[in-house]
This record gives sequence, structure tokens and C-alpha cells, in this order.
Amino acid sequence: MNTENNFAQFYSELSLNPDLPTLAERCKLLTEILLDCKSLPQTQPVCRCLGAYLEEAKTGLAESMRDFQVVEFDDEAELPKKKEWLLEDTETKCDYCRALNHVLLISHFDHDMLPHLTGLLHDIAHSMAADLVASRGSETVIHIIS
Repeated sequence: MNTENNFAQFYSELSLNPDLPTLAERCKLLTEILLDCKSLPQTQPVCRCLGAYLEEAKTGLAESMRDFQVVEFDDEAELPKKKEWLLEDTETKCDYCRALNHVLLISHFDHDMLPHLTGLLHDIAHSMAADLVASRGSETVIHIIS
């Protein structure tokens, strides 16, 4: 069992099943807090919380991917010719966030690297959140067109 999964039970907001944009906003906030951390003992509790939120976001992305599938059909065969996921890059960004968070949580690294690692995590989390907010708008357009 994953360490982040063990901590999810301690965050009561997660039991309310927040939507993906809400989870992404929490991740953004937690990465902003990480930017202010100056030592490993300061980062670990924030990283444990962030890990739980990132795991929920990863699960939510996997579940919602079927709602954001773009399929091109071959006119002759009426079979899907090409499948793409609208949020595939967002899922990759979530994986990158999870990996960086894992490094911050369990690794011993040069103290000088802390601001660079937290800064990178912050930037990727903000990009992921922007994708999810943008997809919320496109989901509305897709449902209106359908």
C-alpha cells in the first residue's frame, strides 16, 4: 500500500469527494505553502497532505478520462481510427507532481535543491490546475453541442 494512501483518511475534506478542479486548487495551495518551507521537517507534513490530494486527483482523472475521450472514426469501417484523451497531459502532470512530492517526502537531498524542487512542483501543479479549470469549460461546451 502506498504511503500517500495511508494518510488520506486523515483529511476529512477528501471524504466529501471534491471534484477535480477543487482538488487541483488544494494542490496549488499546498505547493504554495511548500515554497515557504526551509527544511525537511517543515516539508514532510505538507508533502503527506499533498500526497493524499494528488492520489485523489489521480483517481479522479482516471475515472473521468472516459468523459474526455476524443475519437476519430474511419468513414468506411465505422471503427475508431484514432483515440486521444483530452486530459492526457494533465494526467502526466499529476504523475510528475506525485513523483516530485515523493522525492520531497522520502529522499535526502542537498538543502540547496529544496527551493528548486518545490518550485518545480509548484509550477507543474499550477499548470495541472489550469488544465482542469479549462477542461471544465470545454466539458460544458461538449455537453451543449451533444
